[in-house]
Amino acid sequence: MRYEEPPHTEGEGWRAVVVAVDSLRDEIGARHVENTSSLEVLEKDLKIVIERVDDLARGFPGGDWEGHRLYHEAVIKKMEARAKLYEDLRADLAKKGLWALILATGTAVWFYLKSKLVN
Repeated sequence: MRYEEPPHTEGEGWRAVVVAVDSLRDEIGARHVENTSSLEVLEKDLKIVIERVDDLARGFPGGDWEGHRLYHEAVIKKMEARAKLYEDLRADLAKKGLWALILATGTAVWFYLKSKLVN
């Protein structure tokens, strides 16, 4: 710990040293009070943080954080697979629908021509 101003030690005999030591002791006592109050504030804040972390930990079934994460990964994979299935299904339906439209149009044209040529 460094002091901004050195204690006044000029004077006769031990009296000056005693006064200097007393002033240092007073300053150390004042700093101790400041540090103690700062420590109390930090301890209070730390207690709040610990309570919040404990609340968060209680949110996981059986305290199983890893299992909870794995569950969400499995759900995400399932959702991605479902999205891919629907995307593939739409593409397949569009392709087959186009072929069905061509076939239906061809059949209609065939029946139309057949009816005109026979009559």
